[in-house]
Amino acid sequence: MAVVVGGTVIPPPWVNQTTNPCAAESWQLLYWPEDGSCHRIFTQGPCGETLEFYYDVMSGRGRCRCPRGSLFHSPTQRCFPHYSRGPCPPRQYVDRKENAEEGMCRKFGNCPPGQVFWPATRDCYQYHTRGPCLKGALLYVNPTTGMPECGCERSVMFSNYWPLTGLCFELFQRGPCPAGHIFLYNATRGVTECGCSEALVTNYHAESGGCYELDQRGPCPPGHIFTFKPSTMTATCTCRPQHALHPPTGACYHLYTRGPCQKGHFFTPSLSSNTTIEARLLQGQCQVYPCSGPRRYHPATDSCHRLGWRGPCQDGRLFIYHEDAPLVGDCGCLEELAGYWQGDGRCYEVGSRGPCPPNQILAYSKSNAASFCACDLRKGFVRWHDNQCYRLDTKGPCHLGQILVLPRGPRPAPTCITPSPQINPEGHHFDPSPEINPLNQPFNPAPEINPNNRHFNPTPEINPQTHHFNSVVQGRHLLQNTTVDPTTTTPSSERTRTIGRDGEVREGLGRLGQGRMGRSMGDTEVWGGLESLVPPGHYFTGRPDGQPGLTPWWGQNPTPHPTQASAPG
Repeated sequence: MAVVVGGTVIPPPWVNQTTNPCAAESWQLLYWPEDGSCHRIFTQGPCGETLEFYYDVMSGRGRCRCPRGSLFHSPTQRCFPHYSRGPCPPRQYVDRKENAEEGMCRKFGNCPPGQVFWPATRDCYQYHTRGPCLKGALLYVNPTTGMPECGCERSVMFSNYWPLTGLCFELFQRGPCPAGHIFLYNATRGVTECGCSEALVTNYHAESGGCYELDQRGPCPPGHIFTFKPSTMTATCTCRPQHALHPPTGACYHLYTRGPCQKGHFFTPSLSSNTTIEARLLQGQCQVYPCSGPRRYHPATDSCHRLGWRGPCQDGRLFIYHEDAPLVGDCGCLEELAGYWQGDGRCYEVGSRGPCPPNQILAYSKSNAASFCACDLRKGFVRWHDNQCYRLDTKGPCHLGQILVLPRGPRPAPTCITPSPQINPEGHHFDPSPEINPLNQPFNPAPEINPNNRHFNPTPEINPQTHHFNSVVQGRHLLQNTTVDPTTTTPSSERTRTIGRDGEVREGLGRLGQGRMGRSMGDTEVWGGLESLVPPGHYFTGRPDGQPGLTPWWGQNPTPHPTQASAPG
């Protein structure tokens, strides 16, 4: 009960004499406040029959509970071992209630004739076989209780009893016998023995002259099992399931693993044209592994897919690790997966809509180990206090004349603000206060869009000889002589001169392409659905300090960079 750490004895938590006065007499005593008596811990103490007295750390006092491995049965107010018959009628056993620590009586499952139901695994096993039992014990039914048990009763299992050790073994298996012999029952003499004979055609191996247990390696090379073929009435060595023969080594290896191959290769079925169909199923070869990173190979489609995504799977299933071959993936749905949805028992990609309502996506909480629906911030939706999702830069749940924004901060929360037009130092007009309709619809300036997804407001007139713009391009007021490439509809010069609303001429970057200084929010693939929110002639820099950036910025007007000059409003 006491813990020794580095030579120091750490007393158990119940030795505090303030809450446990009995500790002054002995560490093994607990105080019972009902009558002020002391009782030894982990015994019946003041508790009822079949209960034990223990120390509850949460309450700081002694309490009664069922011993480990037992369940409390409310109708009888007693504890019974889990999976035992207990107070239940025949062919029933004590099992745990759903979402409770109490016990209840549950009926046996139905098994075919000659098999026994095992409550702990809820499976059926052959009578007088090892089944779920330890070595030396076989499965049988107790004639007194009618419950399945593991044991070795000589009077019941005389044909499986080995008198030299007092243990029981299955017939036609190796059991206590040396290599090349199997465990047999001699009906003439009425005793068990180890032996081998050519008459045992199901277990006799002609090449070695010994008898071996079926479905085990026996005398076979690595990766093989010893099996009996009824077509030829002979026992032979064959590759294990999901294995294939590697002719150079003569061994069998699991398909779609590295096997005997060098690094960067994996073992696949051989597709040689000069082999028969049967040989193709039994032989394998080394090939270059085609997948990389989090992708795994899918044999059915001969393609690579990312783990955790739907990939080639049906709806409600995800592409996950294969239990036996880590280089390949398989379709499945498990409760421990991040995309598991308890509502319908199916699996969905995290980040997809899945089973969620519109404007929401499936997310996963590591702390709760459960999936939930979250507002799709990629499309500009955030969750309000009423647990509903609203789009940013719209009225949403706000009062008339206000819009919903997401301020800066480590854990920003959506809030309502009254917008006011302002101008940033580069002359880009930030005015989130256009007319808002009462139906919570986004701004709809309906700018014209060319095939390259560039915004024009209004459609500029281009001189066919000089290719000069005479209006506004991408929200920037261009000079009359700015040269533009008509094939790209963007200024051909990396630096262009712009005119701010105050009339001051400035020079700046005329092109914010992908992968360079930054991207406008309307050009970003993730935020493309918000193009209708940006009024014509307005531009979002993407960063709170006013500099170009790849991260979209939502909220109030960005703070000007200290190195930039302030423009008058």
